[in-house]
Amino acid sequence: MDGDLKYGICPVCGKNATLKCGSCRREFYCDKSHQSQDWPRHRSTCSGWEIGRDSVLGRHLLATRDLVPGDVILTETPLVWGPSTHTNQRVCVGCGERCDDVDARCSECCWPVCRSNCEGLSDKKRHQLECALLARARIVPRCEVLLIIRLLILWRMKSRRWTSLANLQNHVESRGPGTEAHDEVSSVSQRLGPLLLMASDCKDILPMICGLIDVNALETAPPEGSMAIYEHASLLEHSCIANTRHSFRIDDKGRPRITVYAVTSIKKGEHLSTMYTHALWSTRVRREHLLTTKYFACLCKRCADPTELGTHLGTLNCPCKNGLMLPNDPLNPNTNWSCDACPGTITSAEVAELIDRLEEEVVEVMKQATEYTLSELLSRLTVLLHPGHQHCISVSHSLIQLLPATDPQKLELCKRIMDTVSRLDPYGARLALYTAVTLRELAMCPGEDKRVHLAKAVLLLKAEPPNSPGERLRRLIEVEL
Repeated sequence: MDGDLKYGICPVCGKNATLKCGSCRREFYCDKSHQSQDWPRHRSTCSGWEIGRDSVLGRHLLATRDLVPGDVILTETPLVWGPSTHTNQRVCVGCGERCDDVDARCSECCWPVCRSNCEGLSDKKRHQLECALLARARIVPRCEVLLIIRLLILWRMKSRRWTSLANLQNHVESRGPGTEAHDEVSSVSQRLGPLLLMASDCKDILPMICGLIDVNALETAPPEGSMAIYEHASLLEHSCIANTRHSFRIDDKGRPRITVYAVTSIKKGEHLSTMYTHALWSTRVRREHLLTTKYFACLCKRCADPTELGTHLGTLNCPCKNGLMLPNDPLNPNTNWSCDACPGTITSAEVAELIDRLEEEVVEVMKQATEYTLSELLSRLTVLLHPGHQHCISVSHSLIQLLPATDPQKLELCKRIMDTVSRLDPYGARLALYTAVTLRELAMCPGEDKRVHLAKAVLLLKAEPPNSPGERLRRLIEVEL
């Protein structure tokens, strides 16, 4: 994509240029004087977004010009970043890289590092401030609390970055006693015990900080296992069919810079969106997750459709064996489900109980999956569930990687998965690796155009981060081509 290029042509003098416009990162200049000279022309096409305000949505992003697929909308460095708050991995406090297999520690605070001379350890804006604090507090090195500590430091310093963070949604009013979020804050308080004894006022701001992370932080890759909060990318609103995708790269100061691209044509004034949940979760699961973690109920076209755009990702088979059980009102979590061929009905609670029980079975079988156990499980699931159901698709995706190319079931399952992802992720924004794996398996089946499927897979994986599973698969497929 244009945002990843290292050089271009200066529009003023026509010479090779490496100075990139800091806003859109699409235009190059040979020096700052030519950048200033070109600004009257470039101004109208530079920024692809602006902040809108709405009484329901709050602050959100709008397109300021017509956008086409691949356009860079925005790029920025994080306000704060660090290891994921849900990680159980060792992450370097200097650069953020995973260091599970490295037994090295910072000589001052004794927290894990990738190597003793990691550049991030000597950077005043990265580790030195927190290093002194961690050394004094003698907190047990647990990577999952480091991002919280970095936010506490920004708050105590009253930094400009904290001012920007404080303007983001935290929903602290919805995270009180009796909620899982409140219990998590209590758990964090215990882990930060020595630090909170040193600075007791930090305890009062802790609920807000945990809320900022839960509501706004994005998982980055690279570095794998980290999270970051961005001033403007955090304002992208949710849609179950989003019109943007984003990628990360480590900049020259060691920070995970995010770049947001358009994945479809977007008209000036339209809302810019991303997806806060997994694309292959059914409506019930997605809406529960959004309500619990983001504190809103999604009302999008996909959520309002009982068939989920024809995929039947949440549909049950009716015991009458002639019809399908669908929710009467998908936007009502307590709605009854009815058969489309007979008078049969079932309550939402009964649906949830069945699906959760089947999920436990799927998780258990997946731990030691074989071709036989997955085939047998899929047969049992399709008695109760539509073949396109979330659980059936999940099992099918694992099964196609074990079935021989000559097995007719492999072709059937691959095509069903491709039909599902083409409806739920039509622009390849959320399921690129998942879809590429399916295309590679489909390419092995007799009668299929191998080159066409593999070429599509390579195209989907073009934007995968360096050294990621997606990039490694792309290289493998390119060899196969």
